[in-house]
Amino acid sequence: MADAVAVGGSATLAIDEVRRLYLAHAPQLRQALARLAGPGVDADDLLQEVFVVALRKSSDLTHARSPKAWLYGVATKVAATRRRGATLRRWFGLETAEEVADPSTPSRSLEQREATRLVQTALLELSAVKREVFVLFELNGLTGEEIALAQSVPLKTVWTRLFYARKEFAAAVARLEPTLLESFK
Repeated sequence: MADAVAVGGSATLAIDEVRRLYLAHAPQLRQALARLAGPGVDADDLLQEVFVVALRKSSDLTHARSPKAWLYGVATKVAATRRRGATLRRWFGLETAEEVADPSTPSRSLEQREATRLVQTALLELSAVKREVFVLFELNGLTGEEIALAQSVPLKTVWTRLFYARKEFAAAVARLEPTLLESFK
């Protein structure tokens, strides 16, 4: 007998189903959350928030056309909320703690860390909606249709945002690291 969580009255979702979704999508969601929320954010904490929402709103999840897109939609909202909170903390001068290094970084090379820093800095120069589409499409491999479902926008809006996000991202990288583009010529 599967464990179940009661949600919103009579609707239930088996914990096994949420576990299956977690096993299928957690690594990619964690990566997307880290990119969407920016530096200094605990992506594991955000990932937990996404799956807490999945348990709490299991009725919505079971009726979603694409559970994957639904999870990414929740992830973009969770990351946006965390970014807004970080902005407020900075504004009030409450962000005094130094950034804690990711435990996986000691084995990474200097070039990988610098590339990650460059990508994160370039991503922060994009507007939130463009960054979300760019990260989900280019870095996490979601389809345009999945992104449209996740963000509740028309597919053409996704393609327009992606077009401009690519241009702005390339311009930001060129401005931040001009020698990088020269090495590809």
